[in-house]
Amino acid sequence: MPDKKARILFVDDDMVTCRVMQRNCDNANYDCEVFQDPRACLKRFEAEGADLIITDLRMPGMTGFELLTRLRAIDSDVPVLVMTGYSSVENAVEAMKRGATDFIKKPFDFAELRLLMERSLKNARLRDENRLLKRRLGEKRHHYGMIGDTPAMKRLYATIDKVAEVSCSVIIAGESGTGKELVARALHDHGPRKDKPFVAVDCGALTTTLLESELFGHEKGAFTGATQRKHGLMEQADGGTLFLDEICNISDTMQIKLMRAIEESTITRVGGSTPIPVDVRIIVASNRNLAQMVEEGRLRHDFYHRLNVVTIRVPALAERREDIPALVEAFVQEFAQRYGRQIQGFDKPSLIRLCEATWTGNVRELRNVIERCVILSDGPILHWEPESASAANMPSVGDQAVIFSPSHFCSLNELEQQYIEHVLACCQGKKTRAAQILGIDKTTLWRKLRRYESEAEAV
Repeated sequence: MPDKKARILFVDDDMVTCRVMQRNCDNANYDCEVFQDPRACLKRFEAEGADLIITDLRMPGMTGFELLTRLRAIDSDVPVLVMTGYSSVENAVEAMKRGATDFIKKPFDFAELRLLMERSLKNARLRDENRLLKRRLGEKRHHYGMIGDTPAMKRLYATIDKVAEVSCSVIIAGESGTGKELVARALHDHGPRKDKPFVAVDCGALTTTLLESELFGHEKGAFTGATQRKHGLMEQADGGTLFLDEICNISDTMQIKLMRAIEESTITRVGGSTPIPVDVRIIVASNRNLAQMVEEGRLRHDFYHRLNVVTIRVPALAERREDIPALVEAFVQEFAQRYGRQIQGFDKPSLIRLCEATWTGNVRELRNVIERCVILSDGPILHWEPESASAANMPSVGDQAVIFSPSHFCSLNELEQQYIEHVLACCQGKKTRAAQILGIDKTTLWRKLRRYESEAEAV
């Protein structure tokens, strides 16, 4: 099906200019309508719209500035190009301030104007596509802030719907990088405790002593360095939710103390003796099979069964590959905005590779790959291939990168230059890829290459 012709409205009080424009647009396959009266153009635009408007600035009855203002009141996005027959740039500057997309000086060459028209139409299409993308992402993004509409994710949403309404203890199971904390936050944010604190603790990052002090707090003088009383995280989470990530890493002693605190709804600060009442919902997460750890004697059975009122399993990315395109779109949009990049998305082969890749790190790994691609991007279209594939297609550095001779030793600068030039050759001259392998930014690589060229010219 052929592409729809772009609809152009052209305004100029000079009849000859209008005729020439009409003929050129017909030859270039544009649907162009010309007007000598700006008011007639405005009326037509109100009734039928247009993809692009081109107007002169100096016209009787209504100036191009007035027309531009009226057009912007109707549609703030339609591209408007202005023509000026005056050599000064003041008119063009004023038009741009009033919302013109671009300008061209009269008399103009149609080939030059056509380039300007195509660029404006392309930018407008990209803007509309981005809006459509955001709308599609909004449809795919669940109200819990997660992305995905596969059966596995729908089952997860349904479980959250039921469990969020009550304040029971929950175990969230799933591989690393699947988004277990997102589930915990969804349970809190959509439950009866949503107006109270949500406190997250990484149990794997703390020793038993530090974890006890963090959870229960301590009194002044309880140990060396305890110069003042500290309120524990369970106190801070009072009335809300305490999320204990990687619960499988806590010691047997800490399991006993935490279980008692949960059962009695009280804590005692380290170095203290007064029980302090706390009301918290406990949600724990682990990337290991807790039931199996109980069987193996690495987790107390009474502690496990105290927590295991409800278990929610978060699916791995391999179980919901159909969600990958939506996740990719969301991450591209997020990082393009964060880093100020004009990114349209991935080329089709790269998107296929992303969908087929083995994501052992799940959504977290995918997200990191997309962020890296956006940061290292050379243009609006992103490219990605697995590092293993890159290495397979790249000549081995091996002994051919630098040749050592017992009769000749090179300086460190020469050694660096040889290695950089070899890596660049292996990358077929792609500097972004070479800089990534070398562990330096592209600017540094450019600077080094320019220095090598200058030294070569000096010799």
